Amino acid sequence: MGRRFGGDRPKQFSLLLDRPVLAWTVELLASVPIVDRVVVATPAGSVHKTQQMLMEEVATRPGVALTAVAGGRRRQDSVAAALAATAAAPSDWVAVHDGARPCLSATDLEAVLRAAAEGGRAGAVLGRPVSDTLKTVTEGRLGATVDRATLFRAETPQVFRAAELAAALGRAAEQEVEVSDESSLFEPGSVAAVLASRPNPKLTDPSDRATIEALLRSRREADEVVEKAVGHGYDVHRLRPGRPLILGGQRIPHELGLDGHSDADVVLHAIGDALLGAAGLGDLGVHFPPSDNAWRGADSSDLLRRIVGLVQENGFEVKNCDVTLIAERPRMAPYRAAIEDHVARLLGLDAGRMNFKATTHEGLGPLGRGEGMAAEAVVLIERRRR
Repeated sequence: MGRRFGGDRPKQFSLLLDRPVLAWTVELLASVPIVDRVVVATPAGSVHKTQQMLMEEVATRPGVALTAVAGGRRRQDSVAAALAATAAAPSDWVAVHDGARPCLSATDLEAVLRAAAEGGRAGAVLGRPVSDTLKTVTEGRLGATVDRATLFRAETPQVFRAAELAAALGRAAEQEVEVSDESSLFEPGSVAAVLASRPNPKLTDPSDRATIEALLRSRREADEVVEKAVGHGYDVHRLRPGRPLILGGQRIPHELGLDGHSDADVVLHAIGDALLGAAGLGDLGVHFPPSDNAWRGADSSDLLRRIVGLVQENGFEVKNCDVTLIAERPRMAPYRAAIEDHVARLLGLDAGRMNFKATTHEGLGPLGRGEGMAAEAVVLIERRRR
């Protein structure tokens, strides 16, 4: 029940980085290749809720079974109920782990299992040496210093053969013995101590939350693969009288405008083409064909918003954009800041990640004679996946 944690629900259902504590823990356990079943002991009234949460929140390897069962009044009662639900063979190894320890590393879980299987002991327990100086206290006064050289802070997982753990739990029930962990059910010296290689804190009270969230955030970032993609876009349009000149979503005073099916904004078209190419989604002609009257006179800012939406639907985020306008006239310096600000907002970028520049064609060819304008764009997009 996690009464020390407080709150209006068992702590395993409280959220860490927007996910239930238990989801973090179970997902790690289920990801380890040697694990083929995870059974969660939960308060009797929460079995259905727990099972539903596991189905919705936890990604597992194929073939890994997740089950929730009603626990008991004491820890050992809950362990006994979960052990019975595993349907484990007598010789199977069973790991008992606290649902409120979501930071366990797969490396440490495997190390405990290996120590239990290879050490010729009754089982193995993960933990760490005691680093603080320990004192006895009598009536508020410090007494003797306790030698910490032989002390070990027992954590979980604790690993035993199914038959031996069941027998030990049975003896404790018959003798009405209550223990705080499973290793206490076995003879001193019969259980291997395995030093944890990474932090494995337990969520006991609200003050533990910040530390555990920092560890989970670090693990999540380490588990993510960042996929980057670069796209290049190019667009060119003729200039003619009687058309407004729209560049980068801005209306630019000029005697000529760009001719096209939409508003012919070469800057935004080049950026849109670059985004579609980076995400592997074709080009502008695929999504907005000039044969379709729905796009006649279309605002290119609206078209770019749609393209950004498509890119985001495919899991990508725009990270930066660099675009070059090629035109003899007009002078673009007065409009640069407005274009950068407008495009940055369309792409969801910080202003510093959007760059607009203009150059001439040095009088060469149709662009150099002022018969048209062109733009080239390069974009970087990325998506994160586990």
